[in-house]
Amino acid sequence: MDGLDHLVELQRRDGRHRAVGGVKFFIDGTVEGGTAWLEHPDCHGQGTAAFWPDTAEFGRAVGHLDRAGVQTATHAIGDAGVRHVLDTVEALGTAWMRHRVEHIETVPDGQLGRFAALGVAASMQPSHTAYTRADHGDEWSRRLGPERAERAWRCRDLREAGATLALGSDWPIAHYDPRQVIGAARLRRLPGETGAAPVQPGQALTGLMALEGYTSHAARAAGEEAVAGRIAPGCRADLTAFGLDPVLAPADEFAEAEVRLTMVGGRVVHRGGE
Repeated sequence: MDGLDHLVELQRRDGRHRAVGGVKFFIDGTVEGGTAWLEHPDCHGQGTAAFWPDTAEFGRAVGHLDRAGVQTATHAIGDAGVRHVLDTVEALGTAWMRHRVEHIETVPDGQLGRFAALGVAASMQPSHTAYTRADHGDEWSRRLGPERAERAWRCRDLREAGATLALGSDWPIAHYDPRQVIGAARLRRLPGETGAAPVQPGQALTGLMALEGYTSHAARAAGEEAVAGRIAPGCRADLTAFGLDPVLAPADEFAEAEVRLTMVGGRVVHRGGE
């Protein structure tokens, strides 16, 4: 565990606008590449193995960091990968909102409630639905088959199951602009692409849910809810003011909203028109 101890030491390094806040693991790869860890093989007979040859070693590594008070984030795309991360956290015997799962591209009903029960945050990227199609004619859907493709990026189901749901882009895989991601979370398609059918529209988030994914829920997923994610005394003044209401404005329009002001640590770093 010498390498892990080095990562623990790195957690103490920070500056005015930077900090090391956790360790990321990969439990699997991608659906399209045949390396997502699935409960059952994909249509090519692939996807039945974890990225870690010894999954028990993964559990020991997460446990070591957990005991050191270090948050982990694990890339888990397939249903077996997601289950294994949840099983690993459950075995720790803790219920801290400290560990999280990245991506969660397909997950069955039985795993949804475990996120809230175990205090595991879900970190998801709504813009990734652009790589799939509503008619399941894309490579991602064909590989998984219709049953698992129907479980695509279950953002709304996770929220309604009580999970902390942080939103992001996975840049450079998808566009980094939060306005685009918030729009995609509400539309289940990319903003501006009005001719595209939404992918699993029942998984769309409300405007408030999508905004929370970039503010209060993101802060909670990072263990920073006491100092970030809201505008309140004692919190860092990290905020952006838009020309449109992110909750009430039509999602296609908000994706192009003017950025009128940005503050980082209480310092104005951008004003619209400058």
